[in-house]
Amino acid sequence: MNTEKDFSPLTPNIVRALNDKLYEKRKVAALEIEKLVREFVAQNNSAQIRHVIQTLANEFALSLHPHSRKGGLIGLAACSIALGKDSGLYLKELIDPVLTCFNDSDSRLRYYACEALYNIVKVARGAVLPHFNVLFDGLSKLAADPDPNVKSGSELLDRLLKVILFFINNNNTGNSCHYHFVISCDGLTPDPRVGVGS
Repeated sequence: MNTEKDFSPLTPNIVRALNDKLYEKRKVAALEIEKLVREFVAQNNSAQIRHVIQTLANEFALSLHPHSRKGGLIGLAACSIALGKDSGLYLKELIDPVLTCFNDSDSRLRYYACEALYNIVKVARGAVLPHFNVLFDGLSKLAADPDPNVKSGSELLDRLLKVILFFINNNNTGNSCHYHFVISCDGLTPDPRVGVGS
């Protein structure tokens, strides 16, 4: 990937770290992206938010380079975390590139995509309902994945979607205390900041 290209508002340091082979550096970049997107949310600057998401999707998550794809996935998850309740406004842009990575030939990237989508869905909660069909299609592919880690990650995501659907169907979406309790009892990671691994 050409790190000399202008990816603003992403800084050259963020771009370099997103492309790094080390998870720790990509995680630092994700934290910087989260901070940047939070600033845009505070400024109500949806144009810059969309630009960051599109850059992460097109230049990173859909890149030919595996480390760039990993960086794009963790970056998209970081955007969702920063957006919080507003992530529903950008779900299509966040979800589509991650679902594309479900088809990657590298099983580790498929796992990272599953982990990124888990974090996006966890933040968006009920806002994912209009995207349920594409999420279900993606999950159905991963359920039969030959890699046990990918299969395990897809099962966690499947359980999270079931919890969300349960609360939507029972009109309990406003009670986040119960939501977190069910997720904790189900063995899912209660912290939405879980990053895309190395």
